[in-house]
Amino acid sequence: MKRRQFVHNLLLGSSALMSLPSFSWKPTEQPLNILILGGTQFVGPALVKTAIARGHQVSLLNRGVTDPDLFPELPLIKADRLKGIEAYNSSRDQPWDVIIDVWPEKSQLVDEATQAYAHQGSYYVFISSIAVYENFQEVGLHEASSTVSLEADPSQWYYSEEKLKAEQLVAQRFPNKHLILRPGPIKGWRDPALDLLYWLVKLKRNESMLLPGSGDDPLQFIDVKAVAQFALMGVEQRLQGVYNTTGPQNEQLTWKEFIDIAKTHLNSNSKMFWAPESFLQAQQVRSFEDLPLWAPISEDAGFMQVNMDKAQKAGFQHINIQDTFEDCLFWFEQNYSFEHKFGVSQGSVGLTREKELELIAML
Repeated sequence: MKRRQFVHNLLLGSSALMSLPSFSWKPTEQPLNILILGGTQFVGPALVKTAIARGHQVSLLNRGVTDPDLFPELPLIKADRLKGIEAYNSSRDQPWDVIIDVWPEKSQLVDEATQAYAHQGSYYVFISSIAVYENFQEVGLHEASSTVSLEADPSQWYYSEEKLKAEQLVAQRFPNKHLILRPGPIKGWRDPALDLLYWLVKLKRNESMLLPGSGDDPLQFIDVKAVAQFALMGVEQRLQGVYNTTGPQNEQLTWKEFIDIAKTHLNSNSKMFWAPESFLQAQQVRSFEDLPLWAPISEDAGFMQVNMDKAQKAGFQHINIQDTFEDCLFWFEQNYSFEHKFGVSQGSVGLTREKELELIAML
C-alpha cells in the first residue's frame, strides 16, 4: 500500500511556461476536437499544451476554480464532476472526437463520464497508474501482469482499486476506441510532490548529501511532457489498449547514475555520502519519506523496474532528463521558498538538514 499511496499523491496537485519537446511524428492532417476533463493541475496542463501545439481544438470541462487564469483563451465548460452525471449535460451532445480524463480519485466519476459520452463514438483516453499492479516484488511488470483484486464492497477500495475499476469502465464503454496509460512517478512542470526537487535543490546548494544504499538501486520517473506527448500521439494514431509509461530513459537508471547526471548538469560541488541500507534501517531512515523517491530492491524489487517495451515499440519518446530537472526547478523557484520546504523542520520534504548532518557524521 505504501508504494500505491505514493503514486496516488503524485497526481494530486503557479503557473509557468513549459518548453514543449519537438515532435518527430508526422504533422496532424486533421485537427481533432478534444475535450479535457480537468486540465489545470499537473498532468492536465501538459496535455493541453501538447494538444494545442499539435494543432488540435481543445476545450476544458472543470469547475473553473483551480488556476482559472491558466488557459483563458480556451473554451471552458463549467461543471463540477462531484455533483454526478448531470455535470455533463451541457457537453454530452457536442461532437467530441476525443475525451481525455485525468481524474485521480473515485472511479464513480469515470463511471458517470463514460456513461455520458459513450453514445458519441468518441475516443477515450484515461490516465491511470502502475498502482494497479498486484505484486511490486515482480521485476519487469508489464501490461498483462496481474492487477489488484476488486473487493465486492467498493467502500473497501483504495486508490489502486479505484484506478483499475476506472480502466475497466473505459474499456467496456469505449471498446476499440480507448487508450489507457499507466505512468510511474510523474515529474516536471507543476509537479506537486517536490521529491525529485529535494535532490536537485541540495545539489544546487552544494550541500553534503546522505544518499541511499550503494547507488545501485533502480530509479524510474517519467516527465509529464513525455506522458502528454505519448497520449496525443496515441490519439492521432488511434493506439488501442493499455500502455505502461515509465522512464526517464530506455535503459534502466540507477541512483548513482541519476546523481552523477544531476550533479554534472547543475555544476554542483556537493559531497556524496552513500549510506548502506543496513545503516539506514538501524537509524530508522525511511524510504520515500526521509529519502524521497528511494524504493530499495529489498522492499519492492519491481516498483522502479516496470517494463515499458510496448510503449517504446509504439513510438514513445523520452524527454532529456536534464530538461526534466530544469522544468522542476523553474516551476519550483516561481512558486515556493526553498527554505520553507527543504531541510528546516519536521514536515518538510525529506530529512531535516540537522538530521542529515547527524547521520553523515555517523558514517
